[in-house]
Amino acid sequence: MSSTTLPLPVGYVWQYHLLLWAQSFHTPVLDKVASYLTYLGTEWFYVLVLPILFWSVNRTIGLRVAYVFLSSMYVNTWLKDAVSVARPVGLPGVRSLLVSTGTGYSFPSGHAQGSATFWMLASRSIRRRWFWWLSVVLIAGIGASRLYLGLHWPVDILVGWALGLVFGLLGWSVGKWWTYRQYTFAIRLAFAAVVPFLGILFRSGPASFEYAAILLGVGVGAVVEERFMKLQMDRAWWKRVCAAIIGIAGLAALYLLFKWAVFLWVTSTTEPSYTMFAAARDLLMGLWATIGAPFLFYLGGLYTKEA
Repeated sequence: MSSTTLPLPVGYVWQYHLLLWAQSFHTPVLDKVASYLTYLGTEWFYVLVLPILFWSVNRTIGLRVAYVFLSSMYVNTWLKDAVSVARPVGLPGVRSLLVSTGTGYSFPSGHAQGSATFWMLASRSIRRRWFWWLSVVLIAGIGASRLYLGLHWPVDILVGWALGLVFGLLGWSVGKWWTYRQYTFAIRLAFAAVVPFLGILFRSGPASFEYAAILLGVGVGAVVEERFMKLQMDRAWWKRVCAAIIGIAGLAALYLLFKWAVFLWVTSTTEPSYTMFAAARDLLMGLWATIGAPFLFYLGGLYTKEA
């Protein structure tokens, strides 16, 4: 123990003081900046950006980025539930804002790991010096915002950044290697199904279960679409914009349908199985993104079949 009177575990005293120091510079302007930055690391940002990348920008790169990102977040949520570190929210002197963006356990930071994974993958794809610098600023800013808002310990951010960079660098290389392997449909389908099933089997909590479910939907849907449908986006920009709007509307409809189903279940039983509903929703969202929406785009003339 140190001079602090708080009953903090060994190794958290210095983090507590560093957290107080980081928050000592707070101003209304910095509150706004930190809020905007932290929203860029929420799941809603990725729910919008990842499907649009797949539907309207580049299907191969979009699928690779989505799969690596979802795998990274599975590991993040698995570690959170396995290690079970409490957040600094509520500690004396800690000023916690936007608590709704910091639920569950603290270590490692999902915002830090997710942003590092996503922006590293995006930088590997775009390969422009200015975009590399933009990615560094966003990764640093999103992670720092979690400290400023009083929602994470410093070590949460550091480990989140480290894991995100590992997934971003290695995930891109492994994904690129896998893309150009001419494996049979059976092998690709088995990989797409077995990996998420292992994730479900060894999950540490409900959040990791949900990420494994969406990985299952994305992987199986992509393999089946590639084998039997072979669709591709049109070159016309307005068709790509329309595909993005329709696809996002479909995701929103699935989300609302899930909320309605949960409401009906709660009113009819005293023990609603929220996790199973959430996993089913995420599975359907993955299938919608990779096979349902593209097929609808084809029916509407927004997509074409490969030659």
